[in-house]
Amino acid sequence: MKHDLSLRFCIWQYEDVTHEEITSTLGLLPYKVYVKGEHVYPQYERLAKDSGWIYGTPYNNPDDFVTQMDKILDALEPKIPILREYAEKYHCEFSCAIFINNKEESAPRIYLDKRYNAFIREVNAIFDVEIYTPDLDDEEE
Repeated sequence: MKHDLSLRFCIWQYEDVTHEEITSTLGLLPYKVYVKGEHVYPQYERLAKDSGWIYGTPYNNPDDFVTQMDKILDALEPKIPILREYAEKYHCEFSCAIFINNKEESAPRIYLDKRYNAFIREVNAIFDVEIYTPDLDDEEE
């Protein structure tokens, strides 16, 4: 089973704007939105701690990290002035989730190139990586 990697750009912790306004201002459709105090998913009891606007693709994306980053930057770079304003008021980040599904395959490559670095300097966002080992955790039990 191949590893999964999902990269997204997120805007968190806003209360004076709606996700509809963010969508309209950026002219981009989010993959997912969270509304503070509402259910994260209808079937779970967990409530969203903060409002969040997430741009990216669903899990199980077949693209590698560089391809995903290029697609996100293609959409976001023209929006840098707007994103800079959001980053001054809210928490903006690239969120990278890596799902390691077997011990035999090497981990996916994460490479932050000059294009990414220029964008992150302009917008002042952070980069968050989370690594999950769902199948490997089950093997050890």
